[in-house]
Amino acid sequence: MSGLRSWLLLGALLVSVPALAEMQVIWPQGWEVSRSPVDAAVDAPVIRQRGVRVGEDGSQELVMEVTRSRLGTVASVNVENVIVEMRKALQKDFMRQGFQAACSKPLDAKLGGLDGLEVHCGISQNGTEVLKQTLQVALGDGAAYSLTYAAPSGRYADLAREIESVKAGISLR
Repeated sequence: MSGLRSWLLLGALLVSVPALAEMQVIWPQGWEVSRSPVDAAVDAPVIRQRGVRVGEDGSQELVMEVTRSRLGTVASVNVENVIVEMRKALQKDFMRQGFQAACSKPLDAKLGGLDGLEVHCGISQNGTEVLKQTLQVALGDGAAYSLTYAAPSGRYADLAREIESVKAGISLR
């Protein structure tokens, strides 16, 4: 019976390998990482990995999320339109919560080895910046990818090296 279990486990792992090969993220040690769906199949419409760096006091110091969305066969996607819509949605969401979000224009960026765009946003409340958030978008083979990350404004500069480390560990296609 254990031989059958081994083959079933190996078969399950082989099914997951192509999905992982399309979106690999190497998270630093000590991060809390969640995947959605947990057992994503290659053809899953959306796959998301979310990593949280928790501070010594238990607060979330840095949150990063990588998402792969499958594109339809006739889908023609304009990356600039996508990031502009994401920026608008972010600004509207923060406004509903009583914050103001000032964001840059889309800038050229690399995401997991793919050409893409990014915007940087400063989130303020009562005139004081409290959060910095970045959105990135890129297109791969039949998929759109996004990376978003946010940290408290006062800690953002200290976390820049860790942000770059996670970004360097992202491989997309």
